[in-house]
Amino acid sequence: MKKNKISFLVIELLLFLMALFFVHKIFDQNIPEKRVAVILPESGDKRWDSLIKGMKQSAKMNGLHLIICNTDEIGNAEDEEEVIKEQLHNDVDAFVVCPAPGSETKEMLKRTCDDVPVMLITEDIYSGEKQVESGFPVIQPDHYEMGKELGKQLEKGGKKIGVVAGWKESEATRDSLEGLTDALKGTGSQIVWHCYREKGEDICEQINRKEKVDVLMILDSGALDEVGEQAEDGLYCGAEVYGIGSSVKSIALLDYGRIQGLVAPDGYEMGYESIEEITKKLNYRVYEIKSHETELKVIHKEDLFSGDDMERFLYSYE
Repeated sequence: MKKNKISFLVIELLLFLMALFFVHKIFDQNIPEKRVAVILPESGDKRWDSLIKGMKQSAKMNGLHLIICNTDEIGNAEDEEEVIKEQLHNDVDAFVVCPAPGSETKEMLKRTCDDVPVMLITEDIYSGEKQVESGFPVIQPDHYEMGKELGKQLEKGGKKIGVVAGWKESEATRDSLEGLTDALKGTGSQIVWHCYREKGEDICEQINRKEKVDVLMILDSGALDEVGEQAEDGLYCGAEVYGIGSSVKSIALLDYGRIQGLVAPDGYEMGYESIEEITKKLNYRVYEIKSHETELKVIHKEDLFSGDDMERFLYSYE
């Protein structure tokens, strides 16, 4: 009799636990996914493929709903504010933002996203002054180091160099240019001109109007892809082409010999880490989002597919 009573209690306990499990599953399914808006300039551009791939992988693992905002070129804070306000009307829970050029972006983000978590990605907000951080958390590569590594690619000194950069009022542009300039000190090579990305301006036409040089150092991924497409045997208008690139096209141009050296950030890592940090903030409101610097690679044609580490890095660009 006692044995039957114990068996009955065990069965009742198991049924109770099963009931709790199914109730939890029902309510868990009714909890809507947190929504995170991602704002990148020219969001359909191939240079974002690796970064977005990392974001999607992290979002899938953390049960977040990503909204990759459909954007054209974002040239200033006003352009970016318009996209942000549209997503605020859609009741998003957080933002991952590539900051617009210009120092006005800081105040715009503080004003419009006062109650919503914001993670910056690829670079910090332009401050107008060196070593002044925006106060927003940011996932980015070391842009100074990328510029420096690019400058180290020149095997011989005494070269005339033309520099093609991104937006002038950009932290990434300023830091990578500083790194490049420091790397060239004492080499006998000289930067004879700079040109910057401008809204509606063709970068190749800008270069064609400049003085002929021995080497083009390109600090902007989009510009590198544009110039590389028109280069032949690693030369554009007689100049060797080296650059910072973050697209599968940049890798292909290196493989085809259109460019001679490439410094590439780990876009997948940037994307993945940004969503990991946002997830922690959404799950625990008191959590302070942390900034990270991500990996970079210096790649030459002979390095492609040279080992497991390089294959993993290149896989993220597919």
